[in-house]
Amino acid sequence: MAHGASAQPSAATRRPGEGHDTRPVPGRGWTFSTFRVMVGLQVLAIFVQAITAGLVVAGRPGAKPLHGTTATVALLVGLLTLVAAILVWKPGGGSARFTVPSGVLLVLLVVQSILGGNHVKAVHVPLGVALFGGVVVVAVQAWSGPRARSVRS
Repeated sequence: MAHGASAQPSAATRRPGEGHDTRPVPGRGWTFSTFRVMVGLQVLAIFVQAITAGLVVAGRPGAKPLHGTTATVALLVGLLTLVAAILVWKPGGGSARFTVPSGVLLVLLVVQSILGGNHVKAVHVPLGVALFGGVVVVAVQAWSGPRARSVRS
């Protein structure tokens, strides 16, 4: 091999996929996997909230305390989702794009809990619908895009 020559083929002679580094995108390791799990749990928690809200509206016995308990679970999951989003960003080296929506969802969950506890149904019910839509949007964003990127050597 000549002095200074590379063992890698040139871009003109390289076949697709050859000579590319497929290391994971920064922030796409365990922190991103954890974030995805937490977003999935958040979707589930909000979905359970919708179910228990329906039970409250239907007048089922014990539905209000169940709805309150699942609200606490949804708040805890929302907090852990925000922590996971921050871990993707800071130590994980990934994008901060999930921290703001996760933080907004947590704030809305707190407001939702306060409104529900004070029986402000005129705002509590539509905000619950908005929260469900918001958490679905975050979930779609978390699961869209490639798992790894191709980096030229």
